[in-house]
Amino acid sequence: MLQLSVPRLPREGWRLVRRKMSIMERYKKLRPAPSPAPEPWARPDLTEGAPAEAEEVPELRELLQPKRPLSYVRAAVPAEARFRSWEKPVQPAEPRMLRVGLMGPPNAGKSSLMNAILECPISAVSPKVNTTREGIRGVKTIGNTQLVFLDVPGIIPSHQRVENRDLVGQAWRGYQESDVVLLIIDTVKRPAADIFEVVRKISPKEDIGQAAMRHRMRALMEVDDEGRHELPRDALELLPRSIPGSPFAQDEDRPPVTLVLNKIDKASERRWVLSREREFRAHGQFDGIFFTSATKNRGIVRLLEHLKSRARPRQWMYPGEMLTTMSHTDQVKQVVNAYMFKRFNVDLPYKFEQQTVGWTPRLDGSLLIEHEVMVKDSVVARMILGVRNNILRHMKKKVTETLVQLWGIPIDFRVWVRPLKQRLSKSDLAKIGVSKSQ
Repeated sequence: MLQLSVPRLPREGWRLVRRKMSIMERYKKLRPAPSPAPEPWARPDLTEGAPAEAEEVPELRELLQPKRPLSYVRAAVPAEARFRSWEKPVQPAEPRMLRVGLMGPPNAGKSSLMNAILECPISAVSPKVNTTREGIRGVKTIGNTQLVFLDVPGIIPSHQRVENRDLVGQAWRGYQESDVVLLIIDTVKRPAADIFEVVRKISPKEDIGQAAMRHRMRALMEVDDEGRHELPRDALELLPRSIPGSPFAQDEDRPPVTLVLNKIDKASERRWVLSREREFRAHGQFDGIFFTSATKNRGIVRLLEHLKSRARPRQWMYPGEMLTTMSHTDQVKQVVNAYMFKRFNVDLPYKFEQQTVGWTPRLDGSLLIEHEVMVKDSVVARMILGVRNNILRHMKKKVTETLVQLWGIPIDFRVWVRPLKQRLSKSDLAKIGVSKSQ
């Protein structure tokens, strides 16, 4: 038979064991086991087990607060953040409304001008062309007048690619929706022949025959008893009949165009600005010409007064306090786009995708936004991260500041970079002794 031998302890050893066990039993009697801790996501009940005057004693409330910070579980992005909805606007007395299209060549300052008008960084701005990839609507309400701005991509393709031609198509669709068009031109940059061709399309100059007919009709006008100018009944007999139709007939499908010469703060002398004005006057006819600087906030007030005078009696489309029709997630994407276009060169800002994966309101009134940037491989991901994640931390800081300015609430913005595949760079291959040709 197999016998188990129990090791024998000396007499002093058993005495120490019995002594420790008695000490543990006495400790349990004096200090019973505490109740289980609450779940970390449960809100603490400050009134349970506390006297009625706990609300009046701040020291007692501080003692009842949990010792460790509350943790949160990532919440899905709600529909309220992904889609923008609003109630029917309250109409003021004699409401007026105007749809304004912002057109111009790439990098002329369209988005900067709209941000200056709205006094809020709604649209992405960067020194690179085609930063605006889709139409963005901004709303400016002044008294009983509502101005709806449509910021569209540049009307001139920067290079002949399929995606750039699609952007130009979006620009012309925005032109058709507008009541008034602001043609925004960079004052410093020399315009190309394509720009003048667009000017002749959207605001052609009056030909010689129409100008002569307009002057003759103005000379035939008479003033009635109420001070109104009108044509006599026999005016058509005094005018030549070679031109069919009414002399004052205009193409109603073509909205009036206002020329805005932007970036005047970069011009070294005023004569260059006036020279640019004469250059565009020679190719088109404009409803007005204004000189602005979106970054220095110059000429914005006069431009707004001009647009307000062109507003038509019409019902408001949006509430008076609304600044943009973009959803909250689209606004986050615009802010991230602005940072990426400013930070990186070549084609990297045009070849990344992004999405908001978390949207968690916190008990203290702040909002936790979790964002994801997707790139093609790990080499591009390391470029975005930077050395020791310095670029990513700087992006988080800048995006957080802009979102706080937009929404006016505390924001905790967290961003991750996810590569779609792994790839070794030239330096990685050199470290392991493998050439790229192999």
